[in-house]
Amino acid sequence: MIEKVKKGLGFEENEFAKYNVLRIALALALNSPKFSLDSSFWAQKRLNGEKDKEYHLEQITGKGKDKKEDFDLLIRSMLYIKHKEELDRDKKDIFSNEKEYLKILSRYIQRGLYELNNTYKSSDCFYQWCLDNLHLSSKQEEQTKENPKNNDVGYFPKLQDYFKKQGIGIRLVNEEDSYRHHICKIELLDSAKIQAFKTKSQYLDDELGQSIYIEQVKGISRTYSIQIPKQQWQTLGLSELKQGLEVLRKQNFELGVFAGMSVDKKPVCFDLKTAPHLLVGGTSGSGKSKLLKVIVLCLLQTPSVEITIIDPKFGSEFVEFNNANNVTLFTQNEAEECVEQFIKEMESRYERKSKGESFESMPYKVLVIDELRNLTRGNKCLIDKLGTLAEKMRGCKMHFVLGTQRPDAQNFSGDLRSNVPSRIALKVQKSTESKIILDEIGAEKLTGNGDMLIKLGDGSSLQRIIGIYLTEEEIQNQLKVDKIHS
Repeated sequence: MIEKVKKGLGFEENEFAKYNVLRIALALALNSPKFSLDSSFWAQKRLNGEKDKEYHLEQITGKGKDKKEDFDLLIRSMLYIKHKEELDRDKKDIFSNEKEYLKILSRYIQRGLYELNNTYKSSDCFYQWCLDNLHLSSKQEEQTKENPKNNDVGYFPKLQDYFKKQGIGIRLVNEEDSYRHHICKIELLDSAKIQAFKTKSQYLDDELGQSIYIEQVKGISRTYSIQIPKQQWQTLGLSELKQGLEVLRKQNFELGVFAGMSVDKKPVCFDLKTAPHLLVGGTSGSGKSKLLKVIVLCLLQTPSVEITIIDPKFGSEFVEFNNANNVTLFTQNEAEECVEQFIKEMESRYERKSKGESFESMPYKVLVIDELRNLTRGNKCLIDKLGTLAEKMRGCKMHFVLGTQRPDAQNFSGDLRSNVPSRIALKVQKSTESKIILDEIGAEKLTGNGDMLIKLGDGSSLQRIIGIYLTEEEIQNQLKVDKIHS
């Protein structure tokens, strides 16, 4: 780790003091979401095999040095502010109790080393890594000013009081702000209360007067993320797209898609090749068409892909892609002709394969349908054709992305349903619509405008994501960049 950072900063041998890495690790941990001091998360957020060490305060915090280099009191104050409630409750004074202070400081350094090891790679620009991870970017500061945080905090006492009345004990793991939500991560004190917790959680909307969404924290028993909408939202856009595309470049995806940012503020990406078909459902104003445009933009990062879009608004919805390479637009009136072309192409590919030609030599083809319901209404023949396509074309480098405003059992059933295993649900009006898309409720509680739940066909658990918004000009500029690189 020390060698990686030294190389990233451009230092030669014996020019770089090792404790500087520990200082960077401490800064990173102080910028990370807070964990309570008795949380089990601390043990998980440390490098394998890393043992507790006794750190020298003179090196780490500058204790005892002159005023310009001594940050020890400042760091003690920051740790006290972060954990004031716990320290006061347990009567621990980290200003006078050196042992207690070193214990907490050690946890933060160990966590920082873990995060540093997992977020910084030797091939990365270390300067850019510092801007992104230590919150030094002026762009981030401007964005924060445009979207100031509100005072949506202090929910845990209300949650604790509510569940206590139901006979369920909970403990706070940590609280943090996400793009649109205040998040309380809590741990149940008794595993025997899990079912009772799930049952009583259904009534939290009435208790708090807001639409509450609850997720189980992956890999940690009895721990849940309770997501409460904030009054002020942070809009995601071009900056987050760049993060997502950077992740796609590092992954070995054939048809990489950046869907949006998780509530933990990390890019969520997947490979359409393994999906292998995707349904995107959401009511008017949910952000469905915006998401489909981002998906198309991501797919165009693959040079050999050919994309066909059926636009129910006669080409006006996807006007940004009119002159894009490898994109063909069809209107709703031309939809059946387009589907017939795909069927013929699929049959041709299998015939060529039978004669010895490899699928690998053929380009990927993706069919994007923006409004499945309008296209298939009263047309069972077309539904059957789409079902047949979904079943057979996955094996010959051909894929579907289907969008619908009002999903129902008639236009998404049979072969089509069973062969489109990956689903994204944006805001819907009723829980029954959520069940049609995801096979479970939840999408009716979303906030709209890009708030979504994703469930991939690989068996991964449901995940909440916030999508990005790109203007027509931003999409066209990105297409120009892609064209230059290609």
